[in-house]
Amino acid sequence: MEVNYAQEMLDALSQGQMDAAQSAFAKSLRQDSDELIYSLAEELYALGFLNQSRRAYKKLLAKYPDEDDIRTALADIAIEDGEVDEAQNYLAQIKPDSPAYLQALLVKADIYQAEGLTESAEYSLLQAEDLAPEEIIIQFALAEFYYANLAYQKAIPRYRKLLLQGEREISRVDIVARLGVAYAAVGNYDNAIGYLEQIKPQQMTLDTQFQLAVLYQETNREEEAIKLFNAILDSDPKYTSIYPLLGQSYERLQQPEEAFRVYQAGLIQDEMNTKLYHLAGHAAEKSGDDTAAEAYYQKALSIDESDTTALFMLADLYLQHNQYAQALSLLEKENKEIEDERFNWYLARIYQAIGDDGKAKQYWQEATPLFQENSDFMLDLINWYHEQGQPEAEIEALQRYLFLVPDDLDMQMRLEDLAY
Repeated sequence: MEVNYAQEMLDALSQGQMDAAQSAFAKSLRQDSDELIYSLAEELYALGFLNQSRRAYKKLLAKYPDEDDIRTALADIAIEDGEVDEAQNYLAQIKPDSPAYLQALLVKADIYQAEGLTESAEYSLLQAEDLAPEEIIIQFALAEFYYANLAYQKAIPRYRKLLLQGEREISRVDIVARLGVAYAAVGNYDNAIGYLEQIKPQQMTLDTQFQLAVLYQETNREEEAIKLFNAILDSDPKYTSIYPLLGQSYERLQQPEEAFRVYQAGLIQDEMNTKLYHLAGHAAEKSGDDTAAEAYYQKALSIDESDTTALFMLADLYLQHNQYAQALSLLEKENKEIEDERFNWYLARIYQAIGDDGKAKQYWQEATPLFQENSDFMLDLINWYHEQGQPEAEIEALQRYLFLVPDDLDMQMRLEDLAY
């Protein structure tokens, strides 16, 4: 009975017997049939033993120099090893009339993609498509190429074609999931949900469940989003990107206590997540716990001193309670370190509130060109002009505000009273 040294090597590898595996490999190259050596080369490549796989393929190529599929295999190994020039050298030897030419084009596309040469990669794939337009692996390669490069409009028809050909999964890629994500990316949420809902729950990855939950949220299906977000957290509480979204869904359903609970749970898992501190602070404010809100904003700033979101949320909190000294101290300190146009607006409000009209005027003048498209700013500016007894400037600001918010009846009446 003929000894199968290739199988002996694989058995030794599975048992962690590296010396025995190496000995069997050497015997395989000397004594096994070419078919066994070829099969061994494939197995070794799949297992990540690239050097041994390369040696086996090279032995075969020396014996069968016209077998271009061996060259494509060697090119794949060279790519894995980062030897791009070597890979291209193998591929250049494969002529267009070779049965391996299609595979060579796919490998070329991989090389170009890895080097950031997306146009060259696409050209190679389209060449392959011209030669074999119905070849499933080529349609899949093109779909994946466009998907990876965010060209979803081009990826979608190719994924759909694969589904129509009965291909639901290729190389462990779920075609239906790909279509769901691609449709979501182009804003077609209904189609995206339709595809993702076709996947059985037990076959759906957590990331796919997350994508579907986000789509439910985007289409105002908050209860379905909440149910799915919570299911993901039951499986993996450290899936921290869920907590802000789940809390916001609860807020939209007017359940602030649940939202606050979610943000707190998120901070247990990720205590450095400044966005969760913002949301927790805002939820605390809505619940009337301004002391907790202040603590959350301050914690965010202790993590990131340049966190302008927390900075201005805290400043707003101080202003609501007429704590002008705290607000002024906070903003003047950070104004020296951070560039943000909102400083002028906030400092104008503070100096106006404490009666320092000179500084208030300076900051209002500096802020006005920056925020004329902001209706909230224009309301503040209108009140400043009103306090200063400047009716002409107030009228001009009112007109600008009503251009932005034409259906504000109270401001329309105020303008009419001033103008006439």
